[in-house]
Amino acid sequence: MNLPFMDIFKDWAKNYDTAVGGHDEQYHEVFVGYEQMLDEVALNVTGTVLEFGVGTGNLSARIQKGNPLIAIEPSPEMRQIAIDKLGIEVQEGDFLRYPDVPHIDTVVSSYAFHHLTDSEKETAIGQYARTWGHPKFVLLDTMFESPTSRQDIIDWATAKGYSDLVEDLNREYYPYTTTIRSMLETNGYKVTMTQKNKFVWLVVATK
Repeated sequence: MNLPFMDIFKDWAKNYDTAVGGHDEQYHEVFVGYEQMLDEVALNVTGTVLEFGVGTGNLSARIQKGNPLIAIEPSPEMRQIAIDKLGIEVQEGDFLRYPDVPHIDTVVSSYAFHHLTDSEKETAIGQYARTWGHPKFVLLDTMFESPTSRQDIIDWATAKGYSDLVEDLNREYYPYTTTIRSMLETNGYKVTMTQKNKFVWLVVATK
């Protein structure tokens, strides 16, 4: 994961739970249905779960109620919030650099996979498939169906005066749905994709 994002995580840590709660107008549409989406993600995991990018621990709280959880988070600030909130171990690492784990049934991530470039995303998916024998992959993240739909969202946010959101949309590596599907299918997965709000898609991939 590119190190410049670490400064963004530092700023996000203080305000993330406020934003996901719908109290930041710029990001309201990004997090419409947030609680229900996390519930759906948690229902889709099975067995031992490795969660990348736990952030402030909102998805982790749901997963740990029913599954063994290994939690990974690169940001010291977010990691401490999750530890304080949940009372669980959250290990330092990211999508490509993480502690040795012998067996995983499900790899899961919410609102974080877009911090990887497309090349890094492809490397990560292939790495998980080889290391853990094609674990189930559950991904909740902002994606776009086409360059046109991406530009439409940028134009909408610009017209609204959402300068921070526009900056995010132009800086982050938000993938196209076709790209994610292709990466997963190339690595031997069957893929189901469902749009959950204006920005976010739920991807469930199984061998």
